[in-house]
Amino acid sequence: MRKGGKYYSPATKMIHWLMAIIIIGLLVVGTLLENMENGPDKFELMSLHKSVGVLALLLFFLRIPLRIINPVRPVDGVPKSTLIAASAVKGLLYLSMLLMPVSGILMSQSAGYPVAMFGWEIPMLIGENEQVNQIAGLMHGIVSKVLMALIALHVLGALYHHFIRRDDTLRRMIRD
Repeated sequence: MRKGGKYYSPATKMIHWLMAIIIIGLLVVGTLLENMENGPDKFELMSLHKSVGVLALLLFFLRIPLRIINPVRPVDGVPKSTLIAASAVKGLLYLSMLLMPVSGILMSQSAGYPVAMFGWEIPMLIGENEQVNQIAGLMHGIVSKVLMALIALHVLGALYHHFIRRDDTLRRMIRD
């Protein structure tokens, strides 16, 4: 395996920014859904939310091997404590990117609702189960709040590197 390069691969950058847009969009739509009355508009938006959520899960499984195949070494001179904090945030981001769609799928299916990705129905992982539904719903809600905080920390970290440390951390994620 390579030791890692200075810049991220084009595929890694593309999937990073695509997932950022998708995840932030899902968080916004999820928040809107919490406050909507039941009805056709809510069910249509929920269907779109589920489809894009399954897409995010598939992209997550594409992202993992890309990360392994294309490692990037840290910018020179970054303190060890900063590297540890960044690794912790990234690890929790990855865990959240897995837990959000899995808990959403379990929440829907345990309530007796199928989950489809743009018309393609995914296999039922579980039948109706009130206990699983409550746990999955609680997890989905908690992880969404954690994910929002982690995204904020990730963005603040990138801005810190760009404006305070004035290093290449952010530039190499947007540069060709």
